[in-house]
Amino acid sequence: MAKSYMGLILATQDTTNIMGLTKYRPIASIPFAGRYRIVDFSLTNLTRVGISNVGIVVPHNYVRSLRDHIRGGQFWDLNRKSGGIFLMHPTVDAEIGKSNVKNFKSNLEYLHKSKEDHVVLCSSHLIANIDLRSIIESHEKSGKDLTIVYKKVDKDLKNYRGSTSIIFNENKEIEKFGIVVDSREETNISLEIKIIKKDLLMDLLMSGVQNGLIGDLNKFIEHSIHKISTNIYEFTGYTKFIDSTKNYFKANKDILQKEIREEVLLSNGGISTKINDTPPAIYKPDSKVSNSLIANGCIVKGSVKDSIIGRRVVIKKGVTIENSIILQSCVIEEGVEIKNVIIDKNVTINKYQKVIGSEEFPLIIEKKSLLDA
Repeated sequence: MAKSYMGLILATQDTTNIMGLTKYRPIASIPFAGRYRIVDFSLTNLTRVGISNVGIVVPHNYVRSLRDHIRGGQFWDLNRKSGGIFLMHPTVDAEIGKSNVKNFKSNLEYLHKSKEDHVVLCSSHLIANIDLRSIIESHEKSGKDLTIVYKKVDKDLKNYRGSTSIIFNENKEIEKFGIVVDSREETNISLEIKIIKKDLLMDLLMSGVQNGLIGDLNKFIEHSIHKISTNIYEFTGYTKFIDSTKNYFKANKDILQKEIREEVLLSNGGISTKINDTPPAIYKPDSKVSNSLIANGCIVKGSVKDSIIGRRVVIKKGVTIENSIILQSCVIEEGVEIKNVIIDKNVTINKYQKVIGSEEFPLIIEKKSLLDA
């Protein structure tokens, strides 16, 4: 079944609301839950069902971190002679707001040369552990040209502000798409996962460029929805779009809940990521850790509560860390107090500093910073 499907991941999301973590990287390669990157979820969802040909549409800038993480795709069994992983540049130049014809032709050639008949299209900023087998089965059983995956959201709706909503008619057919602004009512949210016939996708791309449409592939498809026979699939598991600092902080904190952690990180065979050969974390006699995730390679001498600590972080004596996220290779010197803070990679905080934000608006310390008195 999976041999007739290829994957296409869009990693060109807007970084306006998460600038502190995207100064040197796209959203796709932001570290998550101590040892993963956000793109790991889309890559794993695709490859665990046997999809062996995956294209990633990358942003214009700051692609190095994404390349370094993905490498040849070996961590997702994509380092192969036939198929593999391909990085493609976007078809729209964000700076001038026009289509980049050179990139468009190159990407179209990749699609044309691919042997698969169907494309599983997804975005790189969705945190979700999804078994695509059931979605593919629903698509094939329907006999339709397109399948769109959605989720019903009610009480958590504020966390999907800016996402695409789907309005159904009385026959449970898609009537139109909208944007979530603010609502207390149940709303159907597009998870930006679609299965579409490759030839149809190529036709939509050609038509969109010829008609001057500006946007990603999702917008091209949504613009033509009334011309396409469409199947819908409801996903009921945990999902979170990482499109703002607040959602990033909330998603990491959600992982500290056992039920969510087991679903998101461990179900369906778990989430694959780049392997780092580092030793287990060391907890010194005076350390105190509660309700936290501590990645391998850490040395903990202080107190950590309700927090996520990335690889190779050194937490020295007298440190108190609460309700915070610390990314890899940071050094927290003696007597430091940290609360409601996101600290990016390779940051050093010198002795006896107080770094405190609010839970609603966590403070971000940028990569390679030095905090001194």
